Amino acid sequence: MTRRVQLLFFSLLFSHFSFGQKINKDFIDGEIYLKVTKKPVGTLTATVNFERELPFLKDFSTDFVLTKMSRAFFTTGSEKLQKIYRLTVKKPDKIDELIDLLKQNPEVEYVEKVPFRTIIATPNDSIVAAQWSLTKIKAFEAWDVNAGDTNIVVAVVDNAIQTNHVDLQANMLPGFDLSDNDNNPNPPNTSFSHGTHVAGILSAVSNNTIGIASASNNRIKILPVKATPDGGSPLGIYNGFEGITWAADNGAQIISLSWGGAGYSQAEQEVIDYVHSKGIVIVAAAGNNNNDVESFPAAYTHVISVASLDADDKRSSFSTYGSWVDISAPGRGILSTVPTDEYASFNGTSMATPLVASVLGYIWSCSPSLTSAELESILVNTADNIDAANPTQIGLLGAGRINLLKAISCSTQGIFSATIMANGSTYLCEGESVTLSANTGPGLSYQWRVNGAETTNVADSLVVNTANDYQVTISKQQCVINSGTVKVRYNTLATAAPSVTNKEVSYCTPLTIGNGLLANAADCNYAGPTTFTYNGPTVGYDGFSKNGDDPSVNAAGLGGLITSVKVSITWEKKDQGDENTCDAADGGGKPFNEEVSFKLKSPSGTVITLIAANTYASGTTTSGVVTTVFEDSASPILLNSLPISGTFAPTQSFSAFINEEPAGAWTLLAEDNGFIDPLCVKNFSVTLTTNSPAQSPTVTWWDSATGGVLLGAGAEYLALTTMVGVQTYYVQSRCEGLCPSPRTPVTVTVTPVPQVYVFPISMNLANDSTFNNFLKNQPLQVAKDTNNQYVIVDSTMVGGVVIGNTPPLTSPVTLCSTKTYLLLAIGCPTNKISWSNGKKSQALLVTPSTPINYSATCTDSLATCAPITSNTVAFVSPLTNVLITDKIYANSVQTFTGMTITASNEIETPAQIQYRANNAILLNPGFSASGNSVFTAQAGIGCDN
Repeated sequence: MTRRVQLLFFSLLFSHFSFGQKINKDFIDGEIYLKVTKKPVGTLTATVNFERELPFLKDFSTDFVLTKMSRAFFTTGSEKLQKIYRLTVKKPDKIDELIDLLKQNPEVEYVEKVPFRTIIATPNDSIVAAQWSLTKIKAFEAWDVNAGDTNIVVAVVDNAIQTNHVDLQANMLPGFDLSDNDNNPNPPNTSFSHGTHVAGILSAVSNNTIGIASASNNRIKILPVKATPDGGSPLGIYNGFEGITWAADNGAQIISLSWGGAGYSQAEQEVIDYVHSKGIVIVAAAGNNNNDVESFPAAYTHVISVASLDADDKRSSFSTYGSWVDISAPGRGILSTVPTDEYASFNGTSMATPLVASVLGYIWSCSPSLTSAELESILVNTADNIDAANPTQIGLLGAGRINLLKAISCSTQGIFSATIMANGSTYLCEGESVTLSANTGPGLSYQWRVNGAETTNVADSLVVNTANDYQVTISKQQCVINSGTVKVRYNTLATAAPSVTNKEVSYCTPLTIGNGLLANAADCNYAGPTTFTYNGPTVGYDGFSKNGDDPSVNAAGLGGLITSVKVSITWEKKDQGDENTCDAADGGGKPFNEEVSFKLKSPSGTVITLIAANTYASGTTTSGVVTTVFEDSASPILLNSLPISGTFAPTQSFSAFINEEPAGAWTLLAEDNGFIDPLCVKNFSVTLTTNSPAQSPTVTWWDSATGGVLLGAGAEYLALTTMVGVQTYYVQSRCEGLCPSPRTPVTVTVTPVPQVYVFPISMNLANDSTFNNFLKNQPLQVAKDTNNQYVIVDSTMVGGVVIGNTPPLTSPVTLCSTKTYLLLAIGCPTNKISWSNGKKSQALLVTPSTPINYSATCTDSLATCAPITSNTVAFVSPLTNVLITDKIYANSVQTFTGMTITASNEIETPAQIQYRANNAILLNPGFSASGNSVFTAQAGIGCDN
């Protein structure tokens, strides 16, 4: 039974702060963000009306006494953010239990711990006499190009800012203290020096004969926002996101955040989304952890993440890095302002961040019509390349080091980007090329780079036929702006070869539509769905650490662009242990499922959230091994539910991947944001479907196996029949997005007209007068009767004379014994035929005893073709060498005999064929006999055997 006990709320329980993190260093002890599903009815004020707004909180035991509650982002105009409350529990060790209970309430959209963010800087006591960072980014030269115009408001949300510092006051606006809820953002003592140092880097007064200068050249007005209570740790940021929303609603155009920490927060991302929607630029420090672990807010979507560099452009040894970093800037030994009216040199990405914000503000001052997206584009595309100084971290330090001179020069001249357009696919097949063209304009110069190395090409376009990374740098006077990288890759996926049937046709008989060479084109379904499965070991995650590489699969074999994605993850959240104990038994206790989050990264670098932290309920025991499948069409995972196997919608839609190339590495980015109780990922797969076309492929016909002349296009080719013999053609197909298939050879055998057929006949039939008289009828044809016997028929096509049950013989015919043969010439239009022995008839009976050749000619013309002689029928001696080149027809029964037999012919199936030679039998290229034929080759014997 649930006890209904009124929750006790103390509006003010203490007079000082006690901020030592005792439960978890990554979260503020006892504090939670709670977002309700519906905005409370009625007028809302800064003070929470507990009875009206959060009545469901009454249904808790006295263990959950609240000491403080606030509507964290009440000042914003966002209805989404106004539904978020920040609650403080008297007993921090009970917070997980409270979260579990709140997640089960249908009025709660989500509940999560409030991350504890810390400043990201390290003091350096030796004062640097010169501001090397301004020299490095060419700030002084930039001021000469454009002195700026409009003042830009940049908020510094930090622990505190000395607003009346002698070197800051002239550039300072009135601010606010979100932690102590007053109008005094100044530090309570000199230990709160971080925010003042950041403010000095951002916009210390220049040309005032004292102290330091800043890159902003007096064009930035500082909006100071204090986010640490006077009684809190000066290293902690307690109300940073309240400060961000206040700054966004009070005139900030850029917000500089030199603090952060581990762990994703849905409430924080919603704050960032709100600020971004107002066109405000957010810059944040990547972190000082010397690793590639994401730090927040820097790693949130819509935030410019900043890494730190030394004077030699090498990554500062402390700086965090990673593919999620956007830009780098000087961050070691940075001299700036500190309380009270003093100066000091600090190290950190905390120092690099306001320098980037200062550069952004100054660019915006010089070109106030820029959108926030254009502003960021200029920043990253005018950065200096630092790959040579950081060879092991290429691609992990953003676009490079900021260069204010380049950025100001380009924006002043209206050159906002360098872009490359390809006139075709950048996935090349063998022998193909593509033209890359840069944007053009008056006075622009070009320098193309291949894999980072400069080329000799200085034109506005480049023809490429090799797989490399291509960039172009566009310059005009002091403006130097870099393009993004265009990756040209070899397409290794070829269309399947078409099939086609060889054809035999009579000389001068034109091929007609439907009766030509017909290609059966390959199936173009390279669209999937195809599943790619991870086959590596189990990967353990715990407390933002992992014991191996993130699971990854390599997608290949798909054409086209992505149309849908499905992901499957097999995993377990266990009680007790860490990332290295996935093989150990579960501890049997609470697994803290809410610590789990999954993201998916595509080959292009696009990342989406599959499930965010604080979605699942903690659970009292492990749910065991579950398989979670993500599909856009499914229903979402219910908030505060326990992990179960099934199909669910991802938190962010897979539509982010639509129209991307599918090929490459797809990586699962798993995370466990609490210590102890590991997440164990056992399996992972990605199923991809693309828009590879379903229509028929392009079919082309060629005169050679490679290169050569294109003869025609389409599924059918009407080859010419004006040349007797075997003509070989090559057919090829190609699906869109794939390479052409190998070329398939196909033959057209053009038989002569007339075509002479040879049949052995019995002596009785040869001497039959009726048969001899029948042969005088014209025209004569060869046909097969119902008993599958060959018959000679005349024009009446009635009756006829049976001449045997096997097909005609193939030349040459061996004279092993004396036999009579019927030679029948077929195909002459008027059946006027002349034989090589002078006879004038369609049929000829011969009984050769010595070697002799016979051929026939049509005595009338053949329409548009010149008359030709028929095929030659050779009767040969078995004591001579024999050459066999003509096709042997199916069902034939024939023996060839000679001294040496050389064969390059085809034996159709089925057939019973013998080659007998006294010396040798040579089967040359072109010879073929199928498995269904009985073929015998015997050497050392002749006619006698």
